[in-house]
Amino acid sequence: ILMETLLLSTPVAFVFTLGILIFVHELGHFLVARWSGIRVERFSIGFGPKIIAHTVGETEYCLAWIPLGGYVKVAGMADVGSEETTGEPWEYPSKPVLVRMAVIGAGPFMNFLFAFLALVFLFDSYGINAYRPALISPQPESVADYSGIEYGDEVIRINDQLVSDTHSFSKAIKDIGNSGGRFDIMRNGYELTVTLPPSAEVGYGLEMLIPATVGEVLSGKPAASLGLKQGDQIVSVAKNTIDSWLTMSNEIRRHPNREIPIEWFRDGIKMSGSIVPYGVASGDSLVGQIGIGPTEGIRVNIGTGESIALAGKSVYDSSLMIVKFIGQLFQGQRSTNELGGPLRIAEMAGKSAQSGLEMFLGFLAMLSVNLAVINLVPIPVLDGGHLFFLLLEGIMGRPLSARAREWIQYVGLAIMFSLMFFVIFNDLNQMVFHHISNFFD
Repeated sequence: ILMETLLLSTPVAFVFTLGILIFVHELGHFLVARWSGIRVERFSIGFGPKIIAHTVGETEYCLAWIPLGGYVKVAGMADVGSEETTGEPWEYPSKPVLVRMAVIGAGPFMNFLFAFLALVFLFDSYGINAYRPALISPQPESVADYSGIEYGDEVIRINDQLVSDTHSFSKAIKDIGNSGGRFDIMRNGYELTVTLPPSAEVGYGLEMLIPATVGEVLSGKPAASLGLKQGDQIVSVAKNTIDSWLTMSNEIRRHPNREIPIEWFRDGIKMSGSIVPYGVASGDSLVGQIGIGPTEGIRVNIGTGESIALAGKSVYDSSLMIVKFIGQLFQGQRSTNELGGPLRIAEMAGKSAQSGLEMFLGFLAMLSVNLAVINLVPIPVLDGGHLFFLLLEGIMGRPLSARAREWIQYVGLAIMFSLMFFVIFNDLNQMVFHHISNFFD
């Protein structure tokens, strides 16, 4: 009870969140270094002056005041600059390149592993969200569209497999693969049968319809500024009636950076306002978003095997999404305003902790994936930078000169400090300065 009470404090939740993920990350480096016979001189959670420190054997374990990272100091290796080595077998440079790569890569790997195990626990313990009934819509000119599926059809059975919600619908679709099948649907109170032919495409062009009920509201985004809250039922966007999340999303996407009217119900009371969806690059065009996510539906229990498969897919999909975002950011297709820093993480940690163990653990898992992917970016001083140096060494048969590594590492430090300054300013601009400006307006 005391721990739960403490975690309701945003600063405590923030420090606790980073502490767990940093510990997991550094534990990966530590364990592989020890297993490969490399001497570990220090295991630190946090930077700067030490709060507490204790030496066991050859390793000093310490907790430092600045909770924005941590490090494992191994013999013969310095993050910046170079370190005197003696050629002893327990020094980092004395090990083969593949062993050193394993030591470096173990940190991100542990973050991926932590996220995977956390998600397996969540799916196995809490089940997954689904919506009932299973309403669908065909994409224009898709196999489903040509087969006679219409917007709002309710799926009852697929090849005699009963469909009661969106999860059982997803399983049934997966089971038939691309071989086609018989769909028993309900339309306007009548039961009909539609046959979908085999398709060489990925899927049949079917989208599931879920209620236009607000779940997550992202801070600093138009929805939060307007005052939309979890549980609000959106009924009109740009004077067009909304009957599902899909129609709402499509309508918002049509109006990037343009003010539009929006109406919603809250506790039976109709409310209205104006909102300006922010533009996000999608291919060669801009689409509008307002910063909300759908609400939870019903809970469906799934087995351990499905939990493992779903956790693996979630980690993979999240990693791919982050990589794509980074690529789009460098190509100018995504706004730097979408970047979040320590203040945003602190806010999300506090909110997820207040929402209970399930939300907090899910947030930890997703943040752990972010930490792993970002650390693999080949920027000097990050794990990805070290791995890049080791890859060059493996190709050339010798390491870069100490002078070259030192200068590249200083450039990496400059990049990291600049990025940290930018994301903190971005947080302040969206979470503090923005509200001050609105207050005076």
